[in-house]
Amino acid sequence: MLFVLIGLWTIGLLLLVTDPRRPTTRWIASIAFTGGSGGLSAVIHDQLTPYLFEQGWLTEPVIRILDNAEVIFSLTCYYGLPYTFVMFSVMYHPNAALWRWKRPLAWLLILPAAASFAFDSAPGDPIPYHYVIFWTAPYIVYGIAMLLHGAIKERNTFLRKLRMLTILAAAPTLFFALFTMYVLPAFFGIYEWWRYNAAVIGFTLAVILLSSFRYGFMGLQISIRNQKLDYTLRAITSGTSILNHAIKNDVGKIRLFSEKIKSEAAQPDPQQLVKDIEVIMYASQHIYDMIYRIQGQTQEVVLHQEELKLSVLLDHCLIMLEPGFLNIEIVKDFRCEGVTWADRAQLIEVFTNVLTNAAEAMPQGGLLTVKLTETKRNLAVEIKDTGTGMDKRQLKRIFDPFYTTKSGKKLNFGLGLSYCYNIIQKHKGSMGVDSKPGLGTSVFIHFPKKKGGAEG
Repeated sequence: MLFVLIGLWTIGLLLLVTDPRRPTTRWIASIAFTGGSGGLSAVIHDQLTPYLFEQGWLTEPVIRILDNAEVIFSLTCYYGLPYTFVMFSVMYHPNAALWRWKRPLAWLLILPAAASFAFDSAPGDPIPYHYVIFWTAPYIVYGIAMLLHGAIKERNTFLRKLRMLTILAAAPTLFFALFTMYVLPAFFGIYEWWRYNAAVIGFTLAVILLSSFRYGFMGLQISIRNQKLDYTLRAITSGTSILNHAIKNDVGKIRLFSEKIKSEAAQPDPQQLVKDIEVIMYASQHIYDMIYRIQGQTQEVVLHQEELKLSVLLDHCLIMLEPGFLNIEIVKDFRCEGVTWADRAQLIEVFTNVLTNAAEAMPQGGLLTVKLTETKRNLAVEIKDTGTGMDKRQLKRIFDPFYTTKSGKKLNFGLGLSYCYNIIQKHKGSMGVDSKPGLGTSVFIHFPKKKGGAEG
C-alpha cells in the first residue's frame, strides 16, 4: 500500500501545484488525498507498527498515537472518497457553470458522511456498514453516471477525449472500491478485498501518467496541452505586436476624421450619414478594445464586465454587418431586453462571428433569424440561417481549435467558434450548434441571469 499512498498523494500535489484555482482540480486532488489516506492507514497497520515493535520503540504513548492516526486516516478514506468523487463529477460536468446549487449541494452531501459518526459500528467493523452503504453506493454510482453524461454532452471533440480519459482513470477504481470497501463487507462479511484496490489504483496511475504525456490529464493538461497549441498560436499572433502600432495610428485617424465629418454633416441634419459615421466610430472603438485584450489571448481571457442589454448588442452587430448581408432577409424576434453582466467587446466578437458565419453559409441569399428569449433562470440567443448546413462529422469538430469548414479562405484560421465557445464559457454560459446538410444551422447561446457571474 505504500506505492498507493505515494502515487495518489504525488498526483494530488502535482494537480494542485499545476492549477490550484480550478474547483475541478481541487476536487480531484481531494479524491487522490482521501484515497491515499486509506493507503496511509494500511501502511501504519501493516508496516510502521510492526517495524517499531521490532526496534523496541513501540511504547504505550506511541501505540495510542498510531492507533488514533490509523483510525483517522481510515475514516478519511471511507467517508471522504465517495463525497469528493461525487462533488468532482458534479463540478466537472460541462453544464456545471449554469448550476447555481453547486455550493449548497457541497454542504448538503456532506451531511450523510457527518451523520455516520453518530452510528455505532458492529464489533470488529471499522465503520457502521449498515448505514454507510446507503449513502456511499448512490454517491459513487451517481458520480460515474455524471462523468459519462458529461462526456456525452461535451461538443468539443478534444475535450471529450480528455473526459473519456478521466472516466477511464476514475470510474473503474471507484466502482471496484464500491464493492471491496462497502458492498462486500456490508452484505457478505468479506473485509480483506480492499487490499486488491492497489492493483486497480496502479492501473489508474498508469492512465494518468500516460495521458499526461499524450493528451494531458485535468490540471496537468495545461502545461502539456498548451505546448501543442502554442506553436500555432504564436504563428498567428506573432505579428500582433508589429501590427498594434500601425493599427492604433490608423484607428486614431478614423476617429479623428469621423468626428470632424459628423460635426460638419450634422448641420443640415443628414440623419443617415450621421448614423453611418456613428457605426464607423463604434467599430473603431471596438478595435481599440480588442487590441488591449488580444495580448492575453494565448493565455487567459480576462473579462471587463458591465451591465449590458443583449438586444442592443445584437442590434449593433446587425447594423455593422448589414452591408454584407446581400439578398439576406433578417428577422429579429426579441422577446426581452436580455439584461446581463458581461464583457461588451467580447460578446460583440462572439455575435459578429456567429452572424458572419450564418451569412457566409448563404452565398445565394436566404433567411437569417435572430431570436432573444428568456426563462426563469437563463437568457437565450438563437441565430439561425437557411444555408448549406453541416454533416455530423463537421458538427462534432465545430468547436475544435484550428478546425474550419472554410478551406477556400486564406485568412481563415479556424479559431472563430473555438474562441466563441471559450468566451461564452467564461461568462458561465453554454453554446450549442444544431445543423443538417441542406437545412441550415442554428446556434444557441445561453447566459445565466446572474450579475457578475463570469470569471475574471
